[in-house]
Amino acid sequence: MRFYCINDDVPAVTIDCLRQAAQARALEMVEIHAPSFEYLPEQRARPGDLLYRPAVSMAAVHVEQFMLQDGVASFYAKPEQAITYVSEPLQAFMRAGLSVPRHFHVHSGDRDLLRQWVDRLGGLPVVVKFNGFSGGTGVLRADSFAALFSLVDFALATGRTPLLMSFVDPAEHWRVVVVGSGAVAAYRNPQDSDDFRSHGSEDPHDCTDQVDTDLAEMAVAAVHSLSLTFGGVDILRHPSGRLYLLEANFPCFHTHAETVAGIPVSGAMIDHLMAQARSMGQRA
Repeated sequence: MRFYCINDDVPAVTIDCLRQAAQARALEMVEIHAPSFEYLPEQRARPGDLLYRPAVSMAAVHVEQFMLQDGVASFYAKPEQAITYVSEPLQAFMRAGLSVPRHFHVHSGDRDLLRQWVDRLGGLPVVVKFNGFSGGTGVLRADSFAALFSLVDFALATGRTPLLMSFVDPAEHWRVVVVGSGAVAAYRNPQDSDDFRSHGSEDPHDCTDQVDTDLAEMAVAAVHSLSLTFGGVDILRHPSGRLYLLEANFPCFHTHAETVAGIPVSGAMIDHLMAQARSMGQRA
């Protein structure tokens, strides 16, 4: 049994935490450098091995698709999920009965249409979101129609189709980390006084391994709706108690609660993969 970890400019802390968790379990970790991978048949993971791709580059994705086969433990519900792209996760969430902010995909700069949508979203301000970014980059707020119209015109002219979403305010932003069928960690994301976006708290008291039931249930359902068993889920909690699911990220930066509060997320990930590998071996 080996643990293959596909790396391509992944934060060093991510690799370090995974390596320490593997070593604590006497498990050999083999780090794969995606850009220089040779794609030799003997480089494929074997049944009983573990495979995880913390990297997000296309090089890493291609290596993962090459290495993964039946009998290899991964965070995909089925190996073929590694080559299946969920193009519209919000639709998957809604089909699973999960509450998401009202939204529209913007493919037109028509002023009347944009005004109609803003009205249906509850009025200004609205959020304009561009996929493919992290850390809040790509999430913008339009406080006026002048700002919205100019932003949409620029986006469409540069080949981007943003998501127009209702602005849920006030709300508390939580990141919940799911492994298997449970939430192993959660932490609050506070806002700075001069920004509507949030960021991971550096206060250990904002991190917990005793995740509130409502957050945990929504997060687990979100990850499973994408046919995954691991992910970092972003959820807004309104003062009314209502939850709004924003996204479920895979892979994700899973080490925040680990480094800030000592919650052993990497260990939970390795344990899940090892248990999966043993289970598949017993069925073989």
